[in-house]
Amino acid sequence: MGFILSINITNNSPNEDIKELGKGSIKDKQPFTPPSIWKLAWPTTIANLLLASVGFIQIILAVQFGTEATAAVTVSQRIFFLLQASLFGLSAGVSAIIARSVGANEQLRTSQAFQSALLLSLILSISLAFVCYLFAEQLTHLFGMNVETQALSIALIKWVCIFSPIYSLNIIMATSLRATGDAFHPLMLAIVSSVGNAIGCYLLSNGSFGLPNLGVEGLIIGGVIGSAFTLVLYGMLWRKNHLAIYYPEQSNYRTKTRLLLKIGIPSALEQLLLQIGFVIFTIAIATYGSDVLAAYGLGLNVLTLILITSLAFSMSGAIIVGQHLGRGEPEIAYQQGWRAWRLCLSFMSLFGIIFIFCNQEIAMLLTQDENVQSYTAMFLLIIGFSMPLIATDFTIGGAIRGAGETTYPLIVSVITLLLVRVALPFVFIRQGYPIEALFILTGVDFLIKAIFMTYYFRRKKWQEKFF
Repeated sequence: MGFILSINITNNSPNEDIKELGKGSIKDKQPFTPPSIWKLAWPTTIANLLLASVGFIQIILAVQFGTEATAAVTVSQRIFFLLQASLFGLSAGVSAIIARSVGANEQLRTSQAFQSALLLSLILSISLAFVCYLFAEQLTHLFGMNVETQALSIALIKWVCIFSPIYSLNIIMATSLRATGDAFHPLMLAIVSSVGNAIGCYLLSNGSFGLPNLGVEGLIIGGVIGSAFTLVLYGMLWRKNHLAIYYPEQSNYRTKTRLLLKIGIPSALEQLLLQIGFVIFTIAIATYGSDVLAAYGLGLNVLTLILITSLAFSMSGAIIVGQHLGRGEPEIAYQQGWRAWRLCLSFMSLFGIIFIFCNQEIAMLLTQDENVQSYTAMFLLIIGFSMPLIATDFTIGGAIRGAGETTYPLIVSVITLLLVRVALPFVFIRQGYPIEALFILTGVDFLIKAIFMTYYFRRKKWQEKFF
């Protein structure tokens, strides 16, 4: 297979490097030069778009089964992101450690941190999925759905829980490789994963080629086929030392796990709170009816596809900032953070213009239900004006996390969660405000975060973070 390529760390053969480092060598022989933000961002954007497109395909295919099915898939996707929240936080922690270690040419530390992250992510994902599986029925009660939609949501959530560890390990592996500057392997493997998942969704939901017709549940079951295959490929490449992170002969689980927890827990808690906030916000949206909930699900999936651009620049900026800090170049790290912001702002502003002027056309492409079309177009119009704020929150916040400073973003997220995602939505509902008011709160959320993140980044206190 063409993408199974070896990325050597030095001019020696990979095995020679591994033997040398395995014996206790800490520094590599050649100095490491961080890649450009764009070199990391474009393959990351494509990879994330491909992976996120699976969720978009699921929601589009669910439309053929009716509004209730679309609403159920929307709920299951929110629970999926809730389950993955802590892993997103953990990936931010391991990315900061690996980027800093790679910048300092500490390859043994890099590989040990990666190994510890895999073990920790497996334990966390299984634990969270087990709890969610047990309380799937109680979770669906929160959304106030009808009996049919609730029963379908329970079944979908349980399938999501079963497959959660597979997605979690893929996230950690891809994020860790990018932190080394290798965006090629994650891109190639994302192609394999997304194509396999998309084909699986279609085949199992429609019973094509003699496969069982599983209906809406087939969207979730089929959506893991490519991810499972990719996980096996990742493991094979890593175990045979065909990746930038080699398989360490010496493990250091206790020390590396403590460091991961120290940096990763605030970020994991932040992501968990964010997803809880999204679930609560979705519950508030659901009070306006299935049409609004379905429209929110459609609009959110379109937005997710666009947010991939911000996420790619956020991840790339975080990696470059961490690598330059590892090299002892804090001022260059600061400049690279702003560079990531400028690039992301340009792209997100373009998407914002498209949302503002083409919201009706986009909504018509997503569904034929006129009510759902109207609400979807409204959501896209409002979110179009928020694109510059999203770019600022993602990239500047990402640069701060890339330095290993994860406590400050947690504090900001708690503030916005309590105010924008919990308190105000239900105040608006009690006051009889229209759904437009709740949609606008999404923009208010990103506005608050953009202001706080920019203020902290300009103060440069994150440059003093050592680990």
